[in-house]
Amino acid sequence: MKKNKEGRVKTAVTEIIKNRQLDERGFSLLEILIAIVLLGTSFLFLASMIYQNNQAIKLNKRKEEAIFVREDIKEWLLYKSQLQDIANLNSFVFIEFKASLDEGQIARRNHLILDNSGIQRDMLTGKGKYGEIEVPLSDDERGTFIQKLKYHLTDADFLPESLRTDGNQLYIGQYVDRFNEETDFLVRVVVNHKVGVSEYNPRTDGVSLNILIYDKQNGSLLTETYVNWVVES
Repeated sequence: MKKNKEGRVKTAVTEIIKNRQLDERGFSLLEILIAIVLLGTSFLFLASMIYQNNQAIKLNKRKEEAIFVREDIKEWLLYKSQLQDIANLNSFVFIEFKASLDEGQIARRNHLILDNSGIQRDMLTGKGKYGEIEVPLSDDERGTFIQKLKYHLTDADFLPESLRTDGNQLYIGQYVDRFNEETDFLVRVVVNHKVGVSEYNPRTDGVSLNILIYDKQNGSLLTETYVNWVVES
């Protein structure tokens, strides 16, 4: 009996040693390859998540900056010392609509320009093609004119590819910061005249302005807002 017990013990010990030897051999080549593939896939997924998260953060920051630009333009347009200057720069906006207006005239009537650099000039006289009155950069009563946009009417490569049309070239300007440095934000101000108003006067009844802010890098629309713009109360 004692010898049988000793034999069973030896057999059990031998099995344990064999199992340990198998364990020490490690994973098979196939198992290692599968582990590498899974690990690589996990790293790619994690890297993709990190990249997308960073892109989302950048986009949100970009939109926040664009909202600041939008509100700055909006407040500036409502600033009384600038009203008459901008109105004189856009006298064509306030004319009565006629069926005889050509495509260029309609486009001009439906846009505000906010700086002298946006004036389309007559090639012979050098004066504003649509009756624009150039803004004096300094005035004894209203002080210094605050510049917000710069236009590049003759620069064919000014706009990103997605925005590169003749109309946009004329009516999209580049936002400048308080140091008068150009930024990567583009601004277009579209004019919508009111309908259904008897004896409508755009100066006193107001026009609806759509202020659109674009990304200069890719031309995407970042934000927009509407404001009722009344020049004369």
